[in-house]
Amino acid sequence: MMSTLHSNTVDRIDRKILSSLLINGRESIANMARSVGLSRTAVAERISRMEKSGVIEGYTARIGTKKNADLTNCYLLIKCKNGWKKKVCDSLREIPEIKTISVVGGGFDIITLLEASSLHVMNELCDEAENIPGIKELHSTVVFHSPTCR
Repeated sequence: MMSTLHSNTVDRIDRKILSSLLINGRESIANMARSVGLSRTAVAERISRMEKSGVIEGYTARIGTKKNADLTNCYLLIKCKNGWKKKVCDSLREIPEIKTISVVGGGFDIITLLEASSLHVMNELCDEAENIPGIKELHSTVVFHSPTCR
């Protein structure tokens, strides 16, 4: 929804509007206007300006949010053998419950987000991932609560 925000193009009020849209892309302009203390016209103009400048790139519908609220999440923190990152990423991509794969710097090579229907299924998927050729070390971190998820 957002490109990189530049402080000279997006002010505090724009950020409040963007936050509202990230939480609910169908939020009414009237509600946003009340929230930020501006007129509906002023809020509509700000949204239009952000759309034209590329700050807002589009609006997306999410399917099955209520169902997804019952999923269990964990992050997999992975260290790869030298030269194996691409092959490990390709293998991880084959596991549909893995929602994101990020190649990172620092103590780990890859961090993934895994969503499962239960802790039992999550354990089985972690075992599956741990056996992928090229993985030297895998740590799992269960998510208890996500106060912000955009």
